[in-house]
Amino acid sequence: MRQVAHSHLLDVDLPAEPKSVSLARRAVLDALKGIAVDRDAVGVVVSEAVTNAVLHAYRDRERPGRVHVIADLHQEGVEISVADDGLGMRPRHDSPGVGLGMPLIADLADNVIVSSQGQGTCVAAHFLLMGAAGPHGRPVGRTVAGRAERQAARLVAA
Repeated sequence: MRQVAHSHLLDVDLPAEPKSVSLARRAVLDALKGIAVDRDAVGVVVSEAVTNAVLHAYRDRERPGRVHVIADLHQEGVEISVADDGLGMRPRHDSPGVGLGMPLIADLADNVIVSSQGQGTCVAAHFLLMGAAGPHGRPVGRTVAGRAERQAARLVAA
């Protein structure tokens, strides 16, 4: 098997505005060209994480802040980080969303770490590289955590 060195694929800083959702998604997907990863899942995760920053991070400010998107290639996969320096994760009773973004991110990524200490939030989502076997090229014998993965595992077992 060929060794994959750590590679910094993308580092972009955008205004936390609605138009930045599609810009961030497009930039990440362009950076991932030629890499065997679930691009559809990555695209949705980037869209949801940036949308969360746009809707929630800077609601206490008149002007939007910034959202920082990083993509790195590691030996085992791709890590996408979306960070802001806004309010951090706090309950919001007047939320304009329906609360499906974070559960969707958790379902689509192979691993997610959300950190919110002091100001700002960082969503780091890890996606395994695809191999030669299993659903979507992933090895079958790994821990199945998300709803979509449980369904795929049931289909493979049938």
